[in-house]
Amino acid sequence: MAYVRNNLNEIVAELPGVQAAVRKQAYLLEFRIRTLIRPHSRTGFLLSSVGVERANDKDYWVYIGARYAAPVNFGFKHNRTEERIQGLHFIKGAIYG
Repeated sequence: MAYVRNNLNEIVAELPGVQAAVRKQAYLLEFRIRTLIRPHSRTGFLLSSVGVERANDKDYWVYIGARYAAPVNFGFKHNRTEERIQGLHFIKGAIYG
């Protein structure tokens, strides 16, 4: 019978090749999000708010710093006309293709 160590995830996450792969995926996701936002960015603020940050010694965050990123992604209701504005769904598009 095989034995699997309780901390196997931590051991694997500390391997140099794994850390490099995680970093690469974070920057690749950032690139895909920027690519999907670029045609819709008028001022460039939303585009420039996308970035990658080291979360801890094993992980990275891909973030979108603009406050209005969620409404642009998921859609929203116009304040005056109450019309439903369709979202761009760039986050889901970047992650799932």
